[in-house]
Amino acid sequence: MKTHKFWLVRLLVLVCIFAVGSVPMVYADAHEAGEEMAEEESSGASGWFRTDTDSLGTQIWVGASHSPSFLGGLSLDTDIYVVGTFGELDIGLGIPVVDSDSLSLSFLPMVGIGFDYADPNGPSSLIAPQLFTYLTAGSIYFESWIQGFFNSPFDYGDDSIYTRNFVLLSLNDTLSVGPQVEVTLGLGDEGGLSSLAPGLRANVGYGENNTLGVFVGFETQKDDDHTGITGRMTFVRTW
Repeated sequence: MKTHKFWLVRLLVLVCIFAVGSVPMVYADAHEAGEEMAEEESSGASGWFRTDTDSLGTQIWVGASHSPSFLGGLSLDTDIYVVGTFGELDIGLGIPVVDSDSLSLSFLPMVGIGFDYADPNGPSSLIAPQLFTYLTAGSIYFESWIQGFFNSPFDYGDDSIYTRNFVLLSLNDTLSVGPQVEVTLGLGDEGGLSSLAPGLRANVGYGENNTLGVFVGFETQKDDDHTGITGRMTFVRTW
């Protein structure tokens, strides 16, 4: 009986020694795993969600930016755009030109393909070329969109070039205001200026990583069936 007790005591001592000695190893493994997860998160994708409501209806956008090491500082950007039964997939390459505390400039050329899922005949639109420009200089922010819409090869409508440009002055941490202009130029034999809407824009911070944008413009190419007032409401969340 004493022999059994003696071996039981030795066994308990060995277990305690092993357990105590394992604590630093477990902590080190957990610490290394945490660092690996942090590195994966820091090198992961950034994303955004957006809704627009304007003359086209309510639209949903979701996008992400990936920065794999093999691109050498460039980013692979993708997004989807949905309105009604129409869905669009875009892909592009983010090109940072300047990135400092006082100045940031980047370009994002993209190409996209659109499908109207109410029509089971394949693609409906080629959205290319596309070029997005983003500039931040102190309290000044500039953004420009240039997009080509080629629908006629798919018998989906007319072709056009669209551009959106605005400059915002940050008044404080919450509110930015400035001018905005949108232009649509029709292509083809019956093309020409089909829309020109200058106006004012305000961006309001809605908490961390949330922005509400309101654009109020005047459509100079209006017809008798429409008033000149136009605009857009936008909500964007980034992560």
